[in-house]
Amino acid sequence: MKRNFFKFVAVTGVLLGGSLAASASERLKINVPFSFVMAGLEFQPGQYTVDQANNGVLTVQGEGKGAMVLTAPAESAKPVPAASLSFVTDGREYHLVGIKMDGEVSRSVSGITPQDRKLSIGSH
Repeated sequence: MKRNFFKFVAVTGVLLGGSLAASASERLKINVPFSFVMAGLEFQPGQYTVDQANNGVLTVQGEGKGAMVLTAPAESAKPVPAASLSFVTDGREYHLVGIKMDGEVSRSVSGITPQDRKLSIGSH
């Protein structure tokens, strides 16, 4: 069921791709030193480009892979001072669960339930 949800979100993101050009977006280049999962795909450690459009679509590309998911505003409605990605782990793998862009409200990645440990990676 969870995997089907991620596939739905990825397909929805592709269908919404035409509206991305009309929306302003924020771009973040970041090195993630561990493998992680987003939209049901495993990404290897490496350099990634992260785009967040005003319509809530988050795109992660790099190391030969790419995926899109929908995001929602996180609990805090305050803009954040520094860009970062947030991950949680279940002890086996890390999951991308949130994004913070400079001067923007934090956003949560849809369909993820935080587990026991959190790790944030900031941009260089």
